[in-house]
Amino acid sequence: MVGEDEATNATEGASVGTIARGLTGCRGKAATSIPSDDRYVLTTFGGPGDHQPMSCGGHADGTGWYAASRQRYGCGSKVRVTANGKCVVLVTNDYGPDVCVENAAHMPILDVSPRASKALFGESGAGWSDHLVVSVEEVSASTPLGICQTDPTFPPPDDDGDGGAGSGASTAAACASATLGREVEDGTCVQQAGDRRWMTCANGQWVARASAAGCATAYGFCDSATLGTSVAPRTCVQAASDAKWYQCNGTGWVAPVNVAAQEGPIGTCAAMRAL
Repeated sequence: MVGEDEATNATEGASVGTIARGLTGCRGKAATSIPSDDRYVLTTFGGPGDHQPMSCGGHADGTGWYAASRQRYGCGSKVRVTANGKCVVLVTNDYGPDVCVENAAHMPILDVSPRASKALFGESGAGWSDHLVVSVEEVSASTPLGICQTDPTFPPPDDDGDGGAGSGASTAAACASATLGREVEDGTCVQQAGDRRWMTCANGQWVARASAAGCATAYGFCDSATLGTSVAPRTCVQAASDAKWYQCNGTGWVAPVNVAAQEGPIGTCAAMRAL
């Protein structure tokens, strides 16, 4: 997947470095505590001009139902976000935002896709100074992403090209991936760690396919310049270029890795490959 050294372009995610620009005291670290009242200020990241890889895989393209806060809820967890009598379900696929942003807002922050903000507030862009408050709760991994199915009176966002493109959430069943160590949405493609075959999740069942071509979201092996071969998602490698540890998240190399706990941004390291 990545034809470069592990250290090249490795990232902790798109969220942590985006809305922190212009603030002081930012060190690339995000808060891990969940507020007792489950209330956050909502901000947005991703989309045109800010299309970056997320630390749990995939890209912050503005059109998906994604959020940061994987440091609070875990990679690939799902959260229900409510405001204004409206509700969306998002997947926590990135790390962030920086604690300096929460200090500026004087509240915890949930950084989400422009599409989610559009659905809740009618605006596809939101910053910490807008003080748009939402309530957040973790929900089952089987909960479909997008507009909450318990809120049929709220129509899906209009297809106006600003992050609201497409229809609502899929109701098809998710699939459990041993390679990624979590469930993935219907239509997701994964290159299996055991035999390198590509499979796609089709309504709760894994179906073989020739390649990742045509997949909406795909998680595959990462090329390691240090090892001279490709490795499966969740593998942790100590890079020859800087001796630091990185983890393959299925789309690229991400950091940091807790060597003692053998854990990286997308969960437990499937293997530890030291220098």
